[in-house]
Amino acid sequence: MITRNDRIQIWGSQLAANDFPPVCAMSGRPAETWKRFKFATPPQWAYALLVLICLGGIGLIIYAIVISTVSQRASGFLPLTLSSQRTANLTMQVPVILIIAWAALWGVAAVIAFSMDDDSLGILAAVCFWIGLLLMIAGLVGRLVITRLVIPQAKVMEPQPGYFDKLVELRNVHPNFVQALHQQQVTRLAQMTTSP
Repeated sequence: MITRNDRIQIWGSQLAANDFPPVCAMSGRPAETWKRFKFATPPQWAYALLVLICLGGIGLIIYAIVISTVSQRASGFLPLTLSSQRTANLTMQVPVILIIAWAALWGVAAVIAFSMDDDSLGILAAVCFWIGLLLMIAGLVGRLVITRLVIPQAKVMEPQPGYFDKLVELRNVHPNFVQALHQQQVTRLAQMTTSP
């Protein structure tokens, strides 16, 4: 079986306990700090509920509630360098700021459009609308595409029969981190088998 070198499986309790070697998960260099990550994986059947989005805003709200309710979750701290932490923070915060700016601009455009008596205000409302649309697209691309390519991701699996802990497959992590974590797992397994 061929596996990718940017993925490794760990236990959810290991993630919660921050039980990792001091190697940056993003750059592979020696870690300088720790950053909290929260991972959630919905079951495959939940994607069929995307049809609810056709109902508009209420369907989107129902979809978000159901997905957040049925998702398998795991969280903990991963080791990072300071520059990787800054990159992760920017990658997560900038799309959120763009989406908030989009909502604010559309709110301004709506207020101007409903209270306009002047053509110049109509042009201002249209400009706010189109800039807001561009910000929305940039925010969604940043959140759904760029964030997934830059920061560590994870697939959280349901507990297997006979186990109480969840398996978490860390993805998009540096090969040096994977190698150090694999070495840690091998060393612990060897210690467990040799101890009486």
